[in-house]
Amino acid sequence: LVPATATGEIQSPVQHMEEEGLFGFRKFLRNTLIGAEVLDEASPRSPAAADGVEASIGESLTAARSIADKFVILCLLDKDLRHIYAQEGVALRRCKAHLVETFLSILRGEKDVCLAPVSLEAHKELSESRAEKLRKNLKAAVEEHCEGETSSKSSDTKLLVVEMCNGPPANIWRLLPRQDPQEQTGQKSALKSKGGDSPARVVAGIEFAPLSVPFKRRRQTFACVLCVSMIPAAWVVVFFSAYHLRKNWFWLLPYLAWIYLDSSPSKGGMPIWPSMRKAWIWKRWAEYFPASLIKANPAADFSGERPVLMGYHPHGILSFGAQLNFGSEATGWSEKFPKLSPRVCTLNMNFVTPFLREIVGRVGAIPASASSITAALKPGNAVIIVVGGAAEALDTKPGEYVLTLSRRTGFFRLALQHGADVVPTFGFGENDIYETLKPNSFLRHLQLKSYKMLSFSMPLFHGRGIFTYNMGFLPFRRPLTTVVGDPIRTEKTPNPTKEQIESLKADYIAALRRLHSDWQDRLEPDRKTTLMII
Repeated sequence: LVPATATGEIQSPVQHMEEEGLFGFRKFLRNTLIGAEVLDEASPRSPAAADGVEASIGESLTAARSIADKFVILCLLDKDLRHIYAQEGVALRRCKAHLVETFLSILRGEKDVCLAPVSLEAHKELSESRAEKLRKNLKAAVEEHCEGETSSKSSDTKLLVVEMCNGPPANIWRLLPRQDPQEQTGQKSALKSKGGDSPARVVAGIEFAPLSVPFKRRRQTFACVLCVSMIPAAWVVVFFSAYHLRKNWFWLLPYLAWIYLDSSPSKGGMPIWPSMRKAWIWKRWAEYFPASLIKANPAADFSGERPVLMGYHPHGILSFGAQLNFGSEATGWSEKFPKLSPRVCTLNMNFVTPFLREIVGRVGAIPASASSITAALKPGNAVIIVVGGAAEALDTKPGEYVLTLSRRTGFFRLALQHGADVVPTFGFGENDIYETLKPNSFLRHLQLKSYKMLSFSMPLFHGRGIFTYNMGFLPFRRPLTTVVGDPIRTEKTPNPTKEQIESLKADYIAALRRLHSDWQDRLEPDRKTTLMII
């Protein structure tokens, strides 16, 4: 469906329409339908043959337009699909032209059609439930169009649409809006943002946020403050309760004993509370960045029949991308992976911290230990590990990705021992939400020394504040997008050899590099960062 100009340059139908107007687009459609050169006044074809072709084209074009109109209206009436198709101006005309083109290809029975990539916003919303709604709306649009039609093409249209709906999921994704040329412009400006859309007021080098900030953004900042300060807030409550022990001993002492005796986190994890994962605070925190979860291949097999082991990269400062996308429903995990229950590995100390353990445990987190991971690796579960760990956190730098992976073997050994599918995931923007120390600074040297001695070192960083844009402990408002790649199938091997581990690692690293290169241009335009793996 992509014509070529006289010079051989490939030209999209939308570009053709913009350059030559509606008449030029009709010429393109005529060329598409009859599979030959465009008819014009100089055509050697007979007038009778031209009239027959025009009649056929007109009938198909009318049907395609009618179905496209009805389909868009049905999607706009659905609250789950409304924001995907609610576009204005050129974007709306572009979306309509794409739908007409798609329905014309359906009427012609074409299956292998080269299309532009799905728009970024539409790709973020891809899920099995929304795919089913697209099928339902398409069938309803065709039924409404065919009512009262007596031509033989009506039954043919129904059969072709039914075949498309019953085919592979990729057929339905053809109905989604395509990539907008303005998409990358928005991504570029978002990557440079620190706070809000309004300009900051600079006083003595400090960038102060304006007072006239919408309530929606204030609410997002409030949710971010609560989530970022959750660990120190839990210890404040513990110390306050211990200080007033005479009043609180009757519930505090039994609770501390329960923490000591409860081993459920290490035996597959606590029971997940869906209401905890769907809490409003996670949704507002995700809107703060904004954070989003993308399934790179909508047709990828995540049936839940095999255990899944996901590696999250990079670690960043605090791995907020893993917390939001896997540890909550803020970005639609259950819609994109309905047959998988997420189990995010976190520090063991989070499960000995009173009150905090009840939150992280109920959203699906487990301790990052071999025993707890082994217990959780079973069909229907997806165990998420931030593979790089503390060593990778020290290499966090905005605009760069340095992954600690080449010397990691335990992650791949566990996958082989349990026959788990290994899935690479990449958090674009994870390294951009905080500023870190320069590599040649004195404090950076102390960091490396402490890591060699203690096997752990907290990176020194700064972000923005509640009322400032360049000082504080809050992360910057920059896009945080996690892309989930295709699963790599493994065979269960109780005692894997070194060669098997290295082979799986090589396949995983190759898939991770491919995932990064495929999505970097869209999520981080104009940034040609090489993925370094050490």
